[in-house]
Amino acid sequence: MRVFISADMEGVSGIVSRPQTDDYDSEDYGRARSLFEEDVCCAVEAALGAGAEEVVIADSHGSATNLDPRSFPAQVRLVQGWPRPLGMMQGIESGSYAAAILLGYHTAITTMEGNFPHSFSSGQFRAVRFNGEPVSEGQVSAWLAGHFGVPVVAASGDDACMAELAAAIPGLSVAVTKYSRGMYSAEQLSREYSHAAIRAAVVDGINAAPGCQPRRLEGAIELELELHNRYLAQLMSYLPGFDRVAAGTIACRAKDICEATQIVGALVHLQADGV
Repeated sequence: MRVFISADMEGVSGIVSRPQTDDYDSEDYGRARSLFEEDVCCAVEAALGAGAEEVVIADSHGSATNLDPRSFPAQVRLVQGWPRPLGMMQGIESGSYAAAILLGYHTAITTMEGNFPHSFSSGQFRAVRFNGEPVSEGQVSAWLAGHFGVPVVAASGDDACMAELAAAIPGLSVAVTKYSRGMYSAEQLSREYSHAAIRAAVVDGINAAPGCQPRRLEGAIELELELHNRYLAQLMSYLPGFDRVAAGTIACRAKDICEATQIVGALVHLQADGV
C-alpha cells in the first residue's frame, strides 16, 4: 500500500506569523521548519504503522526545500523544489495510491476565517476562482488526487480550514492543530496534543480509505485569477486564450484540473515589472 502526503507549513501548531514561514535566514523560520518536519514525521510514522509500505511526500511550502531527507526512513520518497506541473500534489500521478493526506493546510484568501489565509501565493493572487467560485489549496489538492483516482482521507490544520475541508470531503478525518484568532493570530495547541490528533486522523483515514470515494472535478474549468499586479494582468491578456476581465483579473479556460493547476503554478513563479 502506498500513501501520498502533501505537506504545507501554515497549518502547523506553533506557526503563526510571516517571519516564521517566509524569512528563511531567521531563527523564526528555523524553529518553524523544525515544527513542520516534526508534523510530517509524525504523519509518516502513523501511515507506516497503519500498513503503508511506501510514503511519497510533496514538500509544498515556500521554496519546497524545507524537509531534510535524512529525517525519514527508507520507505519515504520526497518531492522537492519548484516549478512542477502538479504543484502541491506532484507525485500523485506516479503509480497507484490507497490514500492521500493534506498536512498543515490553511483556508483561501477569500475566506473570512482562518490563520494565514491565502491562495497559492499571497504575493500574486487576490483570488483564484474555478467556474466562478473561489477555491482553496485544499480543494484543488483533493481534485487533483481525485483526477488520479486517489481519495483524500485525512487532513491537518487550523479549525477553520478543517471545518471547510470536512464539509467539502465526506468522511474526511481531520486533526485540528490550532484555533484561528485572526489572520496572523492563533490559539496554539501543545505538540503532544496536535501530534496525537495527527496520528489518529492518519490512521483512521487510512483504515477508512477502501470505502472512500475520490473527489473529482470533471471537464473543462473556467479559470479566473485576480492578481495584485495589474501590469502582469495586462501582459497575460496578450497571450492567446487569456482575457483581461477587470483591471487586475485574467480569465481563461483550462481543459481539466491538471491544466488549471499548471496555469496557476506558472503565475505563482512568474515575475513581471511595472506598476
